[in-house]
Amino acid sequence: MVQTIEQLQDAGVEPDIWKIEGLDRREDCQKIVAVARRAGRTKVSCIVLGRGEDDQKVSEWLKTAAGVPGFIGFAVGRTDFWEPLTAWRANKTTREDAVAAIAGRYRHFVDVFERGQAPT
Repeated sequence: MVQTIEQLQDAGVEPDIWKIEGLDRREDCQKIVAVARRAGRTKVSCIVLGRGEDDQKVSEWLKTAAGVPGFIGFAVGRTDFWEPLTAWRANKTTREDAVAAIAGRYRHFVDVFERGQAPT
């Protein structure tokens, strides 16, 4: 990922936020932020992608990244909505219950990320 970000930056790709697949080690998160912010790109940030993984794995990634300055949030879609949505589509749950489940899962990830952030 570090090499890819460098190559994209060198080619003129300059996002404000890099979407980063979940990482298991804090050191790797730090390396990603360092390359994303290299050469004066001090306002660039990163977010964690869920990659459709289960709640436990995504929670681990969020805890790992949350305490690293430069990681500002996450984009966890399928992990939030896939199971409740497929249950609703299969008439195994109501729309209201599916919505509540999705909201509850998302809230859980917000809480995990916020608890993991370093005090400002």
